[in-house]
Amino acid sequence: MGFGYKDDAGVYKIGGDKCLIQTVDFFTPVVDDPYTFGQIAAANALSDVYAMGGKPITALNIACFPINDVDKEVFNLILSGGLDKINEAGVALLGGHSIDDKEIKYGLSVTGICGIDYIYSNQGVKPGDILYLTKSLGTGFAVSAICTDFLPEETLDEASKSMSKLNKYASEIAVSTGVVNAATDVTGFGLVGHLSEMMTASGVSCEIYLQSFPVIKGVLELIKKGINPAGTKRNRKYFAPYTSFKNEVDENLLWTAFGAETSGGLILSVPYDKSAALEDAFAKKSEPLYKIGRVLEKGVHNGIYINII
Repeated sequence: MGFGYKDDAGVYKIGGDKCLIQTVDFFTPVVDDPYTFGQIAAANALSDVYAMGGKPITALNIACFPINDVDKEVFNLILSGGLDKINEAGVALLGGHSIDDKEIKYGLSVTGICGIDYIYSNQGVKPGDILYLTKSLGTGFAVSAICTDFLPEETLDEASKSMSKLNKYASEIAVSTGVVNAATDVTGFGLVGHLSEMMTASGVSCEIYLQSFPVIKGVLELIKKGINPAGTKRNRKYFAPYTSFKNEVDENLLWTAFGAETSGGLILSVPYDKSAALEDAFAKKSEPLYKIGRVLEKGVHNGIYINII
């Protein structure tokens, strides 16, 4: 698979019908608790393999720590949080690399496997598909509010649990149904950004239903109070040419469509006549699944890729 359409990970055929999936991701702390940060960073790094429909099998730690300025227990907690998520994923940690750095950074290099005929790409979206999301939106707003006095504990708790949750479960259910045409995960470019990549790669457009968005409790109140990350503002400015609005929309809710997410959920594009099978499979496993839109032919709405209604 080439670089042209910004897929979530690299895929390399190793023989027969087997492929390797390669990805790497690491970043600075997004929460104050080091153990939770380790969990989030690991879940985020593993996510790209799940977004490709693959199974992660090995991982390497990437750690940048200011070894003379921070208590060693902080580093231990970060690595412990990461290891617990690695173990939950059933992945073998083979080692890693660490350096002395002025700022804490942590993540993983991950190798996965997948059958060549079962790889999820962002290029397979078809007109008529139903679009689904597997996690609530709003983690970026919660993270940005950590240093303020008006971040509710329940909002931070829900955001932390969402970011720490592996996309393993959603991916495995989706793969088991065999009905998904395309998939990606929602991270720094936000929902609209990652949808625009899918639509561009597939030569189609879509409409998304703003009022159906799942949003972390308390996030809309944070937006009303002025919490708006710089990355989210950049997303809206950059992807504005790819969007249009069919009706008057809730401005606060609209910001969640562009929100920069950390370890967000999967976007799944599924044929309409097979969407019930996907919904049933998720319901049987008590895993969340939210219908957020549908795919249209290219050229609808004057060629704009995403119509927000």
